[in-house]
Amino acid sequence: MPPSGRPAMPPYGRPLPPPYGYAPQGYPPPRRGSSGVAGAVLTVLIVFGVVAGLVAAVTLSDQTSPDRGAQTTPPSFTYSSNSPAPTTNPTTTARATTTARSTAPTTTKPAGPQPVIALGQHPLFKNDDAGLSNMDCDLPRWSTAAAVAKAFFAAAQVCLDQMWRSNLAAANLPFKSPGLVVAEQPSQLSSPCGGATSDAFYCSASSTIYMSTEGLVLHNTPYPPMEALSVYAHEYGHHVQGLTGLLQASSNQRREQGTMSAGGLETSRRMELQASCFGGMYIGSSEAGGSWTSQEGYAAVKHNYNRGDGNGRHRDHGTPDHNGNWYNHGYLKNRNFECNTWLSPADEVS
Repeated sequence: MPPSGRPAMPPYGRPLPPPYGYAPQGYPPPRRGSSGVAGAVLTVLIVFGVVAGLVAAVTLSDQTSPDRGAQTTPPSFTYSSNSPAPTTNPTTTARATTTARSTAPTTTKPAGPQPVIALGQHPLFKNDDAGLSNMDCDLPRWSTAAAVAKAFFAAAQVCLDQMWRSNLAAANLPFKSPGLVVAEQPSQLSSPCGGATSDAFYCSASSTIYMSTEGLVLHNTPYPPMEALSVYAHEYGHHVQGLTGLLQASSNQRREQGTMSAGGLETSRRMELQASCFGGMYIGSSEAGGSWTSQEGYAAVKHNYNRGDGNGRHRDHGTPDHNGNWYNHGYLKNRNFECNTWLSPADEVS
């Protein structure tokens, strides 16, 4: 495991190569101080608060369990450690939209791979060699103008889709590309999971990532491209959780424990830190594919030591040091099982 606390310099060497059988294919400063928490663990985007809805994206989002009716999931937003405490109750669930039916709902399972509602023993983690293939991702320029930012994130998504499609197929898990909505103001973002007041969030009800570029600014200065990319990669990690059933399983567990109980908040932290680890896998595998230099890749990782629970918010995302450690762990290891936060000790997900 990486050493405890935030690394002082780019890691030695490059991230691990792609797993056997995966051929390469073409294409603001950290917060001061350290909590001294346990290592990078097996992981920003980001630190999240909670969104009203089935959100997971920098939120928790909801998926329908095979043996249950449609449910809502306690949401979670993306926040920096300096973000103000949310003014709404984070346990608020999304409003469910109902449609009158004249016939009984079908119980026939769709064809093809199905999500598995499980956590630590999920099939995504069973193959120690499974990870993302290295790819050269050619990204356009970045700015906080909504149209330019959307083109930037959409180009990254092309690579993310290809990487995760083959990864999930190898575990017999379903895949589909997420939707993407980008606006400059959080107030311009509207989803079935509710609105936004933060950098970004994921809504499982629409399988869509929502990004607000106003939140990707620090002291009136736009984030550099790699820092902005790291936030988007975390959100995409929530999409992977939504596709595979991990998101629904964590939502079920948190609801059973009590959304704002100590156990429920720990479940939320494990879910958020796992999304950061998945985000780190993408940054590392793309770096190994030639997309950017190790200095640029590490800038994305380093940024995540500035994202986590703080400023009076609920302890539902993890400390900035743990968020950075998990992001760094995914970046260095590039293996699915290394991001299994569900089996890690409690002091590594605090």
